[in-house]
Amino acid sequence: MIEYRKLTHEDYNDILDISKDIWDGYDYLPLVFNKWVDDNGFFLGAVDVEKNKVVGVGKYTILYDGSGWLEGLRVHKGYRGLKIARGISEYLLNIAKDEMVLGNINKIGFGTHISNVESINLMSKMDFKLEKKYLIVDKGYEQIDPALKPRDFDVRSWNIGYDEFIKLPYFKKRDNLLPIAFMFQEPTIELFNEYKRNNNLITVNGFRGIVMLKSDIYFECVEDTFEGIDTFMNYLLVNLKDKVEGWPITSIPPEDHSLIEKLKENDYRAWSDWEPDYLYYVYK
Repeated sequence: MIEYRKLTHEDYNDILDISKDIWDGYDYLPLVFNKWVDDNGFFLGAVDVEKNKVVGVGKYTILYDGSGWLEGLRVHKGYRGLKIARGISEYLLNIAKDEMVLGNINKIGFGTHISNVESINLMSKMDFKLEKKYLIVDKGYEQIDPALKPRDFDVRSWNIGYDEFIKLPYFKKRDNLLPIAFMFQEPTIELFNEYKRNNNLITVNGFRGIVMLKSDIYFECVEDTFEGIDTFMNYLLVNLKDKVEGWPITSIPPEDHSLIEKLKENDYRAWSDWEPDYLYYVYK
């Protein structure tokens, strides 16, 4: 029998057991688990009552821009096919819809990779519609130019004010959405201040960008040029090799054909053979 309840810090070991089979063992959920237990929203667990074991999870979060965000949907490998993912999704969606009626949020969204077919099909049945799509690209550690050294990168805090930040052409090109770390949200003052506190805003050899660590290292170079992206990518590859389990990735608008061709020519990889695969869905 499966029951649903809010997760606590004592459920951590069950989460480790779920995550070991997610993304080839590189699942970010254990890294954020304790934070998610403590923050706003609702961190839901599906529990096998007989074994007193959490076998599925999902998270509803209220983002700074007023979005109700659904994320972290996971089901233990041994419990798939039992409609647990649907049960979790419906439970959280009902919470979010109630919040929207109360005016606490203005929309409901989630982000995923195109390979996550089960989640996409499930959420589509629940009336989520595709809003935006990008390409995820990266470059392997084996592609590092051996001549590059940490001293080749001048890294500084990016001293920019919020008013200037939100007027960047980068945001206009993306309909005022920041697509980073599988989360899509508007650049509010609260988000900006969080980036400032966490030193996520940096410049590398004069190029400006945002860098975040989950399990992989996510970055966005706001110049939207090959030179800027390549500088950030090489900086992160050189400095993080053998220090973290994941590797640097970024997102590219699929309509930027010249940039995509330049990336292809310089040994960049796309997760889905250069087809849009980084997806943003909104409940309508």
